[in-house]
Amino acid sequence: MSASAAANFFDGQTSRPHDATVAIREPDALEVEVNGERFHWPLEDGGMQWERSSNTLRITFGEHPRSVVLTRDAAFIRLFVQRMQRAGRRGVYDRTLSMARQGPLLFVLGLLFLAVVGYVWVLPFAAERSALLLPTEVDRQLGQAAAPELLLELWEDTARSAVLQQFGDHLALGDRFELRYHVVNDEQVNAFAMPGGHIVVFTGILDRMDHSGQLAALLAHEATHVEERHSMRMLVRQGASYLFLSLLLGDVNVVVALLAENADKIRNLTYSRALETDADLMGMERMAQAGVDPEGMVQLLELLQREAGDMPGSLSFLSSHPLTEQRIIKARERAPQLTMGNSRQPELDRLFQQLKERSTTPSP
Repeated sequence: MSASAAANFFDGQTSRPHDATVAIREPDALEVEVNGERFHWPLEDGGMQWERSSNTLRITFGEHPRSVVLTRDAAFIRLFVQRMQRAGRRGVYDRTLSMARQGPLLFVLGLLFLAVVGYVWVLPFAAERSALLLPTEVDRQLGQAAAPELLLELWEDTARSAVLQQFGDHLALGDRFELRYHVVNDEQVNAFAMPGGHIVVFTGILDRMDHSGQLAALLAHEATHVEERHSMRMLVRQGASYLFLSLLLGDVNVVVALLAENADKIRNLTYSRALETDADLMGMERMAQAGVDPEGMVQLLELLQREAGDMPGSLSFLSSHPLTEQRIIKARERAPQLTMGNSRQPELDRLFQQLKERSTTPSP
């Protein structure tokens, strides 16, 4: 029989603790005394669970709601742990210590494994989610820093860009950001969006389009990446090891500087399948609101699927925007469900025909 030790008792019905005492009584039962009442919990009962930290013992017992006893009496904790260990019942704390003593190499390898898992999977996911906590001004700052550098390396067709800007403005796809559209003379079947609002369309994909609905779908898709901050999330995810601490500290300037140094990654930024599907479906909603038949998204995806076999992987829109049959199926299902606003198709058709004409005033 052990001496009584001071404890706190929780009855499982309220969060208020009650002063109590605990002791081990023969034969192998935990005696809990609270408010003049005594309870006996058999130590061998499978319903009794216990865990301890370096200075606290937590014991739970009974069916829902379970009763809980907490004690910090060092002598009682030692006696209780010894009794339970003799019975072959150890808590997590004790099992971890035992593993560390009996197999230090395995223990260290286990810790390393958990560290790798955290670094490879948990940290990028946490960093991506943390990016949404940043003010949208960070997206704008990054776009302003990255756009001149990226466009300097490309051959922008300024005349076509002006027409594409009219086309995009007519759609009114941006709510959070002011969208800026650029046409680049390049055979790459590609397009990409930068954080903050710059959207670049290569002539390689533009020249393969048959009608304005496909172009509206492409711009709506890329605008969704901008508006939903997909590109920022993926950039932060890819640079998680450098950026996560800065995000936690709220050092916006460091975030912008680090992302701007890696601006070249924006061109080939790879989105997850979930984000691509979101860009399709939310883009279709934007199309419908703009008075454009959302079936254009289905036709764009089907066009890309047909062209995929002839595209070198490094030149393909699909290399950074993975296309799956499931995306097409979801787009087909969603299109009939959307109600269009006032039709703007005739004006878009006119601008589309201008874009299809080769520009005579490109700027190097």
